[in-house]
Amino acid sequence: MEYTIQKILEFHDLFPEENDLDVRRLLTKYSREYIVRCCHVLCNNYGNAAFIPDTNNTFFSDVSKKHISNLNSRISKFFNATGQNKVCYCTIKTALELMRIAFSIPIEEYRNDGLEEDFEYDLFRSVLILNERLMNFSHVDQLDLPTLLFSCYYVQNDIINQDKNGTFVRQVIHYKKLSEFLTNHPQCDNAHNLFLQKMGIKSMDEYSKTWMSLVALSMDYQKKRIKACPIFDYYGLKDEDSLISKNVLDNLSIDITETIAYNAEDAESRDDNVDYRTFRSRPLVRIKDGQYLIYNLHLLLERLYNSVFFDIKDGFKNAFSFYNKEFVERRLFQPAGLAALSKYTSFFLPSRIDVETLNSPIEEKGQPDFYVREDYNIILFECKAIRIKGEVKDKSDITELIDLLKEKLYQSTKNTDKSRKNKKKPEDLGVKQLVNQMKLIDIDDFEFDKNIPDEVAYYPVLVLEDTRLVIPGISSIINSWYKDLIDKELPDQMCHPIVVMSINTLIRYQQIFSRFGFHKIFDNYYRKAVKYDEDAIHWSFDPLADFDIFIKEHYKISDSENQKMFKELLTTFGLKESNNPKILDS
Repeated sequence: MEYTIQKILEFHDLFPEENDLDVRRLLTKYSREYIVRCCHVLCNNYGNAAFIPDTNNTFFSDVSKKHISNLNSRISKFFNATGQNKVCYCTIKTALELMRIAFSIPIEEYRNDGLEEDFEYDLFRSVLILNERLMNFSHVDQLDLPTLLFSCYYVQNDIINQDKNGTFVRQVIHYKKLSEFLTNHPQCDNAHNLFLQKMGIKSMDEYSKTWMSLVALSMDYQKKRIKACPIFDYYGLKDEDSLISKNVLDNLSIDITETIAYNAEDAESRDDNVDYRTFRSRPLVRIKDGQYLIYNLHLLLERLYNSVFFDIKDGFKNAFSFYNKEFVERRLFQPAGLAALSKYTSFFLPSRIDVETLNSPIEEKGQPDFYVREDYNIILFECKAIRIKGEVKDKSDITELIDLLKEKLYQSTKNTDKSRKNKKKPEDLGVKQLVNQMKLIDIDDFEFDKNIPDEVAYYPVLVLEDTRLVIPGISSIINSWYKDLIDKELPDQMCHPIVVMSINTLIRYQQIFSRFGFHKIFDNYYRKAVKYDEDAIHWSFDPLADFDIFIKEHYKISDSENQKMFKELLTTFGLKESNNPKILDS
């Protein structure tokens, strides 16, 4: 597995003689709407990143000709000094940061008196200074390669380098389960009604069909390679089947005149745009009544499922624990684990009837979230639906990010409720839970399986609900904690490294696991990712290894399975294969 670290062009790379640029003052020379339209073009028409040189997608038009000679000279000096012949100057995140600043400036401060011939030049310089700020990590000089890789991916790239098709499928699969959960679970009535009221709709289908229509429209624009800024008109749409709800459109929209605080004084407040939370929640801009701009396709894709929890959480008591246990674990994770069982399975827990009836009894102390024995191989699963505060990502403090990750996936020591004065009793999570379960088996005190052979091999698995966390580097970080622990607690046992996977991988590849067996697939992964010592017990882990990437590269989902999944996706939206997705042409 190979990874390339790409240099992002920064302001002082081209303008070393200048002080920092006041982006807010510069933007007020122009129109907010014009700036937002340009952000849309940068987000949707330049791929994940824009490069110099690029003859197909040039930033400057003829109107900026008075600035071109000076810029070309500066760029040539940069290339000569660095030995590069190509450089990235803008990412999707840069464009979103530009929008974040643009909306934080009150609309009345925009003068719209800047010269047309200066606009592209000012915008380009603004982009470069934002790059400089976005790439300013804390404690970067103290990092090993896996930590640096994970941090760069998570802090900088969770909204770029995304697989659109993969994101689409994941959102639909998860939303289908969530819709059923909210509609049918007796403790979800308040949350369900809260969502319907917020969106101004009568059913979950109204929301999903509107979303689907917006995605189809946005993808169609991209397919046509329209480099301008398309605005779709609700009143002009040929929506013969009434798939689009205007109430949903308006609830997913930021008004072009709105002011959105860049940061709030209260770190817990959601009335700001930390980590682009407003953009994630409302991925459209309403230019005027009935006219909308879809400024970022990826944020729109993730709006079907990822953001819904924050729409409904106030409808639950103990929202996080209830949602994580009753939905993520019992509706997403355990059914996928059950479907992944193979002919090699000797024993599993919870039982089939408990999983299928969604009636799993309360877990006893020491019980894994899912347990599988394949002959002499013990596969232990822990499933975690964790959330990293946007404030941490915004600060780009990598040490704080890793500490928080360890707090959620290794051992929790801090009170989440700040009103509690007493120090929290440490709670073992994730990695430590897996090791604790191995210890119980090792001393014959694992009461959930009475037929465990004397000699076994352990395959610990950590399943994460948030796909954005399952990125290069995280497996190495988690296994560094784990290796230190098993060297102390289980020094003479065959404890394979922890497999870190997304819940999406378990769901999408459940037929692959069922065909080959968990331990055989994991063994193939270890051959690529792990170097064992002569004793076959101790090992070292490849710092770049990633299971999600491995299984995608080495195991292919059959055409029949893909077709089955496609039909299920259509059913989710109440559509048939014969439905024409182009009904949205305006």
